[in-house]
Amino acid sequence: MRATSREKFSRGLDKSRTINFMKDSLKPAPVPHAFDFGYIQDARQRIEVTRSSEVDPVEAPTVGELGKALGEPVQNFHLFAKNWRNRIYRIELVSGHVALAKQVIVGTDEMLRYQYDQLQALATFQIPGLRVPRGLGILPQKRVYLMEFAQGKPISHLIWNQASEGDLLPACQLAGKIIAQLQIARTEKIAPMPVESLARDFETAPWHLSSREENVLQAVLESVAQLRVSMGRVYGDYTAENLLFSNNELFLVDPPGRLREGAHLWDFAVFRSSMRRHLWNFTLRRPFDRRRAIITQSLAAFDRSYLGSLTERPREPALFALAARLFELQRTAVSMTLRKGKLDLARQQLPIARDKNLGDLLAARMTPVLLEIEKRWLFRQLARELA
Repeated sequence: MRATSREKFSRGLDKSRTINFMKDSLKPAPVPHAFDFGYIQDARQRIEVTRSSEVDPVEAPTVGELGKALGEPVQNFHLFAKNWRNRIYRIELVSGHVALAKQVIVGTDEMLRYQYDQLQALATFQIPGLRVPRGLGILPQKRVYLMEFAQGKPISHLIWNQASEGDLLPACQLAGKIIAQLQIARTEKIAPMPVESLARDFETAPWHLSSREENVLQAVLESVAQLRVSMGRVYGDYTAENLLFSNNELFLVDPPGRLREGAHLWDFAVFRSSMRRHLWNFTLRRPFDRRRAIITQSLAAFDRSYLGSLTERPREPALFALAARLFELQRTAVSMTLRKGKLDLARQQLPIARDKNLGDLLAARMTPVLLEIEKRWLFRQLARELA
């Protein structure tokens, strides 16, 4: 596909060219490869697997099982957090130490083992400021792995805690530095943006685009086709919720459940997207709070730290920013896919929907509306950046 100048996009695109490009992108790739850019398709598949297969009920671990796996007696443990895929238990040991147990509800034994192995794999990079909880044991029959308790507060909590507002900016700076250095260590190749694969993935999104939005998406895909980006193993869920800040260090607490190789720009976009959502939420709840400016400054600090930590800065900053925004749009489509899928599962009264495993149903019904607003905002931003 031949790249077109940004000036040409500002004059608009021929509708037939837009449709033809998107239809052509649905054709199977001639040569399959290990790199995967289909995050929306992956979300759809996860929902379908959950719908078509019975959720294997798994019981909570016992005190005896936990103590045996840890090699020391357990005083008590309780459910700390849960979602539709995982349960987290806080374990209090007789020695006074604390550990965590993560139980995979929707997943496989391979996913459990991969997550556990990633704790050790990520720690081997020895990136300054990066901490990874140490793996302490595994209970495959209960789909549970154990890890040390990570100190600190999630970056998302720093946003709301006024006493910790001074930690937000350095935490975001460190987050940018760490993901940049992790990507440098994992880079396998520098290659053009995978626009054909991205176009195929966007075609599976559960949304309805206006003709203007279709043209904007087409223009962005053609524009970023000339951009070369680093590719290799991606983290996948590098969000403000999964990074705990303490004593100028960040703990990564939610390792990926499977190997995925793609464009590293995805992880950069995921963090920015998660922070933007927190900023919007904060603005809605506290429109006159001065900390809105601190959140904005912290997000900018993440951008600067990330770019400053790369071996080579992007040669075309405008295209780099456009590509990052495109991946943010892809993440929004992933969120839409999962939310719609979870609502469908709840309506069908499948076992996974029991005990509010899918979250609050009212909130789930409101979220698609908010995601539609986010989608429209992203398209407006993309249109401005094309002009």
